[in-house]
Amino acid sequence: MKVLLVGGSGYVGSMVIPFLKPQHELRVLDIVPPKDPSVEYVEGSVADISAIRAALAGVQGVAYMVMPRNTEGHYSTRDLDANYDLHVKDLHRVLLATAEAKLTRAVYASTGSVHGPSCGGQVPNEDTPCDALDLYGFTKGLGERVCEYFARVHHLTVIALRLWGPTPREEWRKHCRPGLANTSTAAPDVASAISLGLTASATGFHALSISGDYEGRHIHCARAKQVLGWEPLERPGAAQ
Repeated sequence: MKVLLVGGSGYVGSMVIPFLKPQHELRVLDIVPPKDPSVEYVEGSVADISAIRAALAGVQGVAYMVMPRNTEGHYSTRDLDANYDLHVKDLHRVLLATAEAKLTRAVYASTGSVHGPSCGGQVPNEDTPCDALDLYGFTKGLGERVCEYFARVHHLTVIALRLWGPTPREEWRKHCRPGLANTSTAAPDVASAISLGLTASATGFHALSISGDYEGRHIHCARAKQVLGWEPLERPGAAQ
C-alpha cells in the first residue's frame, strides 16, 4: 500500500518509518524533510489544502501524526492555537481532502493522554471517558470526535490509536524490565498498529488503546487485538 504520512518528519513518524518501509511505499507531507532521505517527500503544511491534495495523489491510505513542536514536553495556554489547529482544524482538513479523493482508510495518532482523573487509578480501556485535564490530551480527544464524524458522515474507516508513550526501540529495551510497570510502546509495535489500522478489515471509527504493556497489568489493549489483530510483540531483553 502507498501511504501518506502526514507530519511524518516528527517524533512518531521518524521512529516508525524504518519499520513501515518494508511493508509500504511511503510518502511524507511535512514542513521539513524526513530523516530518511530515501522516503518520498512533499513539502507542505497541513494548513494548505492544495498541498494536502497534491500529496494525496496516488496513495491508498493516510496516517495523521502531526504534533505541536514543543521542546519543553508540556503545553500551556500559550499553545492554544497550535493544539486546536493541528488536532482539530488541520485534521479535519486532511480527512476532508481524503474523502474528496475517494480514499477510504485513515489512521489518527491519538494518545493515552485523552484519559484523565476518571480512571481513578484503575486500568483504562476504550470505554473510559476522554476527560483529560491538560490541553494536549483534551484537544487530542476532540480530534477523535473529528475522526468519528468523518466515519459517520463521509463513510471513511478511521482508526484512532491511543498511543501510550511511543518510544524508539533501543530506548524501550533499555528502560523496560520484566515484572516492572511499563505502559510505553516500542516503535515496531507502534508501526504495526499503524499498518494494521490501514489494512485490517475493520470499518467505521474505532479508538483503540496501544501500549507495550504485554501483560495487560496497566493498560487494556484487548480491543486492538479484536479489531485489528494487534498486540505488542516487543519484549525486554530481546535480541536485536
